[in-house]
Amino acid sequence: MATPNDVIDLVDSRTSELLLVLDSLADADMRAPSLLPGWTRGHVVTHLARNADALDNLFRWAETGEETPAYVSREARDADIEAGAHRSADALLDDLTAASLRWIVTARRLPELAWDRVVLHRPGREIPGSWIPMLRAGEVILHHYDLDLGYEPDQWPGGWVSLALHDAARELTDRAGEPLALRAIDSGFGVGDGGGRTVSGTQADLLAWVTRGRVGPSLTTAGDLPELGPWR
Repeated sequence: MATPNDVIDLVDSRTSELLLVLDSLADADMRAPSLLPGWTRGHVVTHLARNADALDNLFRWAETGEETPAYVSREARDADIEAGAHRSADALLDDLTAASLRWIVTARRLPELAWDRVVLHRPGREIPGSWIPMLRAGEVILHHYDLDLGYEPDQWPGGWVSLALHDAARELTDRAGEPLALRAIDSGFGVGDGGGRTVSGTQADLLAWVTRGRVGPSLTTAGDLPELGPWR
């Protein structure tokens, strides 16, 4: 089982990899569409920066016990993303670099007690502080894919994929509108009791389908894949 510090190391390495890729982009590249509907790459990069700040707020909550929500409101979050999305490539990169560094510095100095304190990630979902690094890992890895810069699911780190798939499969039956199980052909990992159909594939393809609706080449099931409702 990965510890929070293991995941912080993963976030650090994957963020460095992402920043290196972004450093090669020009202003026009940041204006190009991402894989997320209605968002350019500039929107994705701005969201990643503000998400680092939001998760810093949850770190503060976990450390002190003082309620500090991730975002003031959904509307404020969306407004910040829109306001920052149209900056130059250099400004976007500088912002994400600085926000990521702040997040890493805070994560590495947190006391052990912070990992056990429960915080509210979003309405209706409480998490222990130890899960905050996993939230950031998901943001960095999945949004790197969303940037449409050639970072594909088979490049996602396997240990993280297993952890993330278990979490992402919550409410899968509700999203699919039918009982559904997942079986990974490369790891033996499974989610669901098999009371209905089973979707099989590599664990990376399963995670990409559950979180991004991407139908990878290894996915199989009886009949057509069900259309999933929104994730999160």
